[in-house]
Amino acid sequence: MTIEFHTPYGKVSETLINHIRHEILQLSHLTKKISKAEVLCKENEAITPGENKVCEIILTVSGDDFLVHTRSENFEKSANEAIKELKKFVKQQVKQRKEIPDVITSTVKV
Repeated sequence: MTIEFHTPYGKVSETLINHIRHEILQLSHLTKKISKAEVLCKENEAITPGENKVCEIILTVSGDDFLVHTRSENFEKSANEAIKELKKFVKQQVKQRKEIPDVITSTVKV
């Protein structure tokens, strides 16, 4: 699995980056179908100054891209909210794959 980080220089602490990396690796233990994660932390000047720290995480699962976009007053809160949403999503995907289908159809004539 590949994890890419795009952050403004000097604005995001190394401990936060390590925390995000650790949490994404925890997600990869839930399902092996995660091939890539791209983390983008940026300041959005067009938004009110109180909530202009944005964290976006793009997760590639089985070739499909899933985007989580959060914003708050600091990068730590934004990242934690994004990771929380991703955990819910990945757990939901794992649960759906394990469920037995309602109707089993067959194309074989007996």
